[in-house]
Amino acid sequence: MPDFSSRFVLKSGFTSDDVDFVAMRRGWILTHHQKPEAGAFVDIFVTLDRKTEIHQVDDRPIGTRYLTVRGPGSAEVTAHVRHDCELWSTPEALRELDRASTTNDKLICVYAAALSAADEDGDQLAQAFRRVAGDPDAGVRQSVVIATGYFPHPGLLDLVRQLRDSDPAGHVRRNAALLLEGTV
Repeated sequence: MPDFSSRFVLKSGFTSDDVDFVAMRRGWILTHHQKPEAGAFVDIFVTLDRKTEIHQVDDRPIGTRYLTVRGPGSAEVTAHVRHDCELWSTPEALRELDRASTTNDKLICVYAAALSAADEDGDQLAQAFRRVAGDPDAGVRQSVVIATGYFPHPGLLDLVRQLRDSDPAGHVRRNAALLLEGTV
């Protein structure tokens, strides 16, 4: 179970400077800058009343930036984030994934879809990721494994089991096995 109430995936054109501007405009206070966490770097903001935290995560291992919101004032902050920031939605990421032709574009869309997904998106995500799991590029197939770590929906876990058992690339099979060991 995540320790945040909402997660929002920032589009690549919406920079850290843009987040800083939103923070300034909304009165968020920066309490930690570039705090290292599992290969990512996190900026932590709090609201003026110090009841709500906003984490800007620069998740460099997957090339994705996102915000998480936690605390009693989450509903209000969530509304501000949706209004003020350029964000991916799961449906948009899945549409773009269908159109993506380069490895980089596919990776961006896979991670944006998984990180922005809510429980009700799980079946649609699993269906789309089944197509991705057949991509000739092992890096794209591995992204399904990594993305499932962020959104461990049962349909995605089944797909990761299939990759563990039959992917032609050894590193994809090994990483799928590692993920599955961690979800038991």
